[in-house]
Amino acid sequence: MTKTLTFKNEELAAIGNFLGTLSLKNKASRGRTKLIKLISAKNDEYIEDRKETLEPFIKKDEAGNSVEGDTPGSVVLIEEKQDEANTAIKEIDEESAVIDFTEYSEKMKALYESISDYSGELSDTDATIYDLLMDQLETAFENEKDGEK
Repeated sequence: MTKTLTFKNEELAAIGNFLGTLSLKNKASRGRTKLIKLISAKNDEYIEDRKETLEPFIKKDEAGNSVEGDTPGSVVLIEEKQDEANTAIKEIDEESAVIDFTEYSEKMKALYESISDYSGELSDTDATIYDLLMDQLETAFENEKDGEK
């Protein structure tokens, strides 16, 4: 049976960063490492999709190069197309990113069991991310229990 976690694209980086802050041991730590790699690959895909989607909305100079914005790595959008660009980006941000972790199921279960009893304190943002992650892990592993009955 395929095991997956589903997040919004815009949540991927925050979840990966959160996982990196947890103090875990053994199999749970290995599960975290595998999950971070899977999330990172999905996040790279998302970043590439964003770039491709923004391309038609980016202001170009006379040489055809993208006009850079005030902050490093940013670009200037064509003024008349900003609303359209924002709508397109929002759509990509909210798309589902499905992470298949079937081959790492044992390690993910150890991660799930370890963080379900996590005793560290979580800040507002971390608590929200923790809840999001736990909802997905619970769904994946509770379905497993239902399948065994």
